[in-house]
Formats: sequence, structure tokens, C-alpha cells
Amino acid sequence: MTNDENKKNKNSQENTSEGVYNFSEKTSDTFEKVTEGAKKAGEKAEALIDNLKEGTKKAGEKAEVVIDNLKEDTKKAGEKASDVVDAVITGLKRVGEKATETVEILGLNREISQLKSANKKIKPKISDAVLALYAEKNIKEPSLVEFCEEIEKNNKLIEEKKAQIEVIKESETE
Repeated sequence: MTNDENKKNKNSQENTSEGVYNFSEKTSDTFEKVTEGAKKAGEKAEALIDNLKEGTKKAGEKAEVVIDNLKEDTKKAGEKASDVVDAVITGLKRVGEKATETVEILGLNREISQLKSANKKIKPKISDAVLALYAEKNIKEPSLVEFCEEIEKNNKLIEEKKAQIEVIKESETE
């Protein structure tokens, strides 16, 4: 992966994480405002009900009971609306946290991939170094000697096959 690609990946991950965080914050603020509005509406409804209550006292006790029930139900509805909005805000915060975790995991997976790629580039160098030591008769480990002998045998076969190809090509041109 080139430096430009690495920078793009890193910038993309940072932008994604920042965007998720900003979205979560804005959504949380919006729901807090909605909750506040619901509470204020409940308070205003209570005030209106109080005024209505005063005006209907003359109509009798039954009207007063109905208004008390209405007032209590309105208050409960406002509280329930507030609870629902709070639950939604909590859920959105959890979603934001999960998104942040996912971005972090993606970054770590990218780093793991880069390290594995680096190891793949190192392995041929180790092989070349062992073969060079074998050629100088400086390897004592039997399993490494076996591998080197097998590679040497395969290289001889490769050369024989290349010679056969050359013979075939020369016979075609005659």
C-alpha cells in the first residue's frame, strides 16, 4: 500500500469516526431539545387546565373531577414522552460508541494486514540468506540442509528443462 493510500485510509477513518461522533452529538442535542419542549408543553397544559378548573368550579364537582383526571393524565403523558426521548438518546449514544469501536477495529485490522505484508517481504530474504550460507557450507542444522539440497536439486531440474526448451526452439528454426 502506498503512502498516499495509507494517508487516504487514515483520513477516511478519522473523518468517519469524527462524522459519527458529530452526528451522535447533534442527534443527542436535538432529542434533548425535544424533551425540553415536551416538558414545557406539559407545564403549559397544566396552567391551562388550572384556568379551566377555576372557570368550571361553578359547574359542579363532577367537572372538577374530570379536570383533575385530565391534568394527571397530561402530566403522565409528558413524563412518558420524556422517558421515551431519554431512551432514544441513550440508544443513539450506544450506536455512536459502537461505530467508534468499529472504526478502531478497522484501523487495527489495517495495521495487522500491513505487518503480515511486511513479513511476506522478509521471508524471501531469509531464504536467500540461508541458501547463501548453504553455498558456503556454513549450515549445521540438518533440516535446513535438507531444504537447501531440495532447492538445489529443483534448480538443476529447472536448468535441464530450460536446456530442453532451447533444443526444441533450435530444431524449429532449422
